[in-house]
Amino acid sequence: MDSQLEQITSVECRIRVTVPWTDVGPRLDTKLRTIGRRARVPGFRPGKIPAKVLERMFGKSARQELQGELFQETFETAIATHSTRPLTQPVLESSSLEKGEDFSYSARFEVAPKIEPKDYKGVAVRRRPSVADEAKVDAELAKKQQELVEIRPIEGDRENTQAGDVWTLDIDGSIGDSPLSRKDLEIEIGKEGAAEVVPGLAAALAELPLSAVGSARELSFTPPEDKVRAEFKGAEVKLTAALRDVRETIVPELDDEFARDTGEAETLDELKEQIRENVRKEDADVAEREARQRLVEALLEANDFEPAPSMITNEVRAQVQQFKRQLAQQGMTLQHIGSSDAQMAENVRPQATFNVKAFLLLEAIRDAEGIDITEEELDAEVKEMAEAQGQNPARLRATMEKNQQILILRAQMREERILDFLMNEAEVTEAPDPEPEADAAEADAKDGDGDEG
Repeated sequence: MDSQLEQITSVECRIRVTVPWTDVGPRLDTKLRTIGRRARVPGFRPGKIPAKVLERMFGKSARQELQGELFQETFETAIATHSTRPLTQPVLESSSLEKGEDFSYSARFEVAPKIEPKDYKGVAVRRRPSVADEAKVDAELAKKQQELVEIRPIEGDRENTQAGDVWTLDIDGSIGDSPLSRKDLEIEIGKEGAAEVVPGLAAALAELPLSAVGSARELSFTPPEDKVRAEFKGAEVKLTAALRDVRETIVPELDDEFARDTGEAETLDELKEQIRENVRKEDADVAEREARQRLVEALLEANDFEPAPSMITNEVRAQVQQFKRQLAQQGMTLQHIGSSDAQMAENVRPQATFNVKAFLLLEAIRDAEGIDITEEELDAEVKEMAEAQGQNPARLRATMEKNQQILILRAQMREERILDFLMNEAEVTEAPDPEPEADAAEADAKDGDGDEG
């Protein structure tokens, strides 16, 4: 077998393959004899049909069948001799198999572009200083406060329901013409943003006196239109509520005692400073990711190339499927958000293109620098993951290999190693993000310069 590889474009190749008749002829004869043993031809007994008759009646179909077999058998071997890896299934352009002649065909396919990376050391990169957003500090403090909230029996002589009280009840009734029944509901009064089984029920319970515990009350109200499904807008809710219990919510004061109760600090100021430092560290990670993104963008500007269309198509498809899975977890589809597969594919294409180009360029740099992840490093990462999840490392690794997650982990670790190398080689400047006004003024200035030209 002989083959020649032709580079049509940077991302497409053509291979021409020739199989000598000395290899093809015996197989064609065998195929015709096999057909002859099964064929029913008037005037001839099965297996006694002359070769010329077989050739005249079945030669064309036998050659077509053999062409397909030879193509499948020889393509991978021919490609391997040229150290080329197709990204797509080959498209057969031409083929010819005639009796007494060599079999030949040509096929084209997509390949990854060959990239020789340049100017990837000493890249100027800006990294903003990390900050501790006080709003995030307050939110984290409020989260810890919520974790220590207690729900206790109501003490004292209070008579009426108030914000923070939690009613436990069973309901039975209807909303419009639809039946409605629930057991063991717990409804907190006055909790902003809380999702309600029956919108408006908390407001109705807020009107009840505490003495209603142990009784059944008839409740009737119309749910707020902005919180109810379209088919129930304007429908009246009629319920019999069996009021089993009511308790009050005790929110701890933000003081030193609260800080000690968290088990993390002795004073409130010390707790705040710990939270502030954690927020700052998280922001430092974000700032580092932003800097690395800018680094990759700069590298792509310095190394212009076009990836194979099939790679972008596959990445687009993967992103669309991932987004659809996220929607499905919320019980939604693309139709629910007024979109479609085609629209979503168009929306994600720019990011998909960037992802593919970034991957190819980083891999080219990895090859140029000989950067890789050892099995020991991979095992150490799996062990750390297993300890965090409370699993056996060997069992976790076996599961990851079965699901091919180990390949993803290795790729992620390799990408981080490459970016670590590039950031160490870069000229990093610590500077805050430009103010939006400054960006707008600079853009206006550029537009003005363009107009003058």
